[in-house]
This record gives sequence, C-alpha cells and structure tokens, in this order.
Amino acid sequence: MAIIKVVSSKASITNAIDYVTKKEKTNEKLVSGYNLNAKYAKEQMSITKKLWNKTGGRTHKHFIQSYHKDEKIDLEKAHELAYQFVERAELFKDFEVLIATHNDNGRIYTHFIVNSVNASTGKKFQMKKTDIYVLRDLSNEICRENGLSITKKGETFEGEKLIRTLPINKMN
Repeated sequence: MAIIKVVSSKASITNAIDYVTKKEKTNEKLVSGYNLNAKYAKEQMSITKKLWNKTGGRTHKHFIQSYHKDEKIDLEKAHELAYQFVERAELFKDFEVLIATHNDNGRIYTHFIVNSVNASTGKKFQMKKTDIYVLRDLSNEICRENGLSITKKGETFEGEKLIRTLPINKMN
C-alpha cells in the first residue's frame, strides 16, 4: 500500500538533492536517476536549465511515494517500483528525476526530485490539479501488479478520510 504526496517546498534544488541523498537517510544503491546520472544530478539539472536559459523561478518539484509500515516490501523492491513509477508516469516524460529511497520513522518511502525544465523541450514543469490523481492511480496499479495492497480512494493508510494539506502549485 503506497500513497503519493506532493511536497510543497521553497528549498533550492541543491538543498533538496542534498537532503534526499544524505548517507544517514539512504545508501548509494537506493539512489537512481531517470534521464540523468544520479551521481551528477545537481550538475546535470543545472546544465539543462542553463541550456534552455531557464535558471529563474522554481527549480524543482518534489514528490514522495510512501508505504504503510505493515506493507511486506523491502527497500530494494520499493526502489525498483519507484523507478517503474517514474518511467510510466507521463507527467515525468523527458524530465530529469532523482529517485532516493529511505527507511526511517518505521516506514519505507521514496523521494522524487523533478527538474523544473524538460531536458528535451525546455518547457517548464506544469502540473494540473488532476495530475495528482493520475499519479496515485498509477502507483496503485503498480502496487496491484506486484501483489501489494492499496488504500481506498480518498482514505489514509489508517482508513481515515484523506485531507489535502499539501498545495499543488504550477512551476513557473
């Protein structure tokens, strides 16, 4: 059972990448890059922005895929499913995404740091309010395909009504 959340943050892309790749939080084999080399994520994302002359404004979008504490999944499998999620999400097509899986606070979860500039087109990342539902449906589909449980629509892990607390903002 996994849920997808959008993180509202004003942190720089460098700080976000530094946080999700901290040695205390994860290890090297649980950090991957989609459309980039994870080891050089900061540099590659910066180069993409400079290439398209889009260095101002929002620098990234941050998502989390979190598993229920009782889900029967290990870190490696969670990371593998996170990569599948990014590969299959149309919203992330041609964007550089850093993927880092953590296990603290008794839960396994993965951070996705998405560059705000599309590497192929130079367009900025745009997210409609309905895109979060598409991402959640995709996450549920991947969970089902892998024999994992899913939350009921509109509910938390504990079965309580989901209250949206994280705003979804367009990146300009």
